[in-house]
Amino acid sequence: MRDYAKGRTGGGRRVVLGVMLGVVALWQAGVASASVLVGTSAFKWATSSQVRAMRARDNGTVHGKIISYRGLVAHVVVVVPQPEFPFPKFAVHHVANPTLEFRAGATVKFTFINRVMGFSHSLQITRTGPPFPMFPKVQPVLAGTELSPSPKSRKSPYATFTWRPTAGHYYYLCAVPGHAEMGMFGDIIVK
Repeated sequence: MRDYAKGRTGGGRRVVLGVMLGVVALWQAGVASASVLVGTSAFKWATSSQVRAMRARDNGTVHGKIISYRGLVAHVVVVVPQPEFPFPKFAVHHVANPTLEFRAGATVKFTFINRVMGFSHSLQITRTGPPFPMFPKVQPVLAGTELSPSPKSRKSPYATFTWRPTAGHYYYLCAVPGHAEMGMFGDIIVK
């Protein structure tokens, strides 16, 4: 690997650090206790046109940075969009890291799609709020996914899960080390 900012190579240390962070993230995702936790093997693959069709089924209404779901069944499509630089983020209705609002007792059907080539992400829901450290402590995870595979062959991995929230304040975040710390999270308000 090349450090373009400093004009030198530092491949070995970065590879070791990357492997260590990946192992810790996999361990963390694997030991999380959850009412619903979609495993990596449960991810399916979608083409770009299938992703567009999934996004069209999202039934939220956008009000600036807030997306409201008023019905008894909410279809939420959360995407990790490409490109993700300068920082990783989630997008719902093309809004970065929005606040999601649901009715208490609604059936919330999440579809989580990773569009970023070469990187895994997760979507987890917790009552633990920011600030998030490098290795977020999200116990207890209420619902979410393990780490996604990264996209391949012009297809994006996606997973679905259903959550029936009670009233309260929650957060959704990516549990990959450093991602929530850099801002890859958002609020969930259930009334």
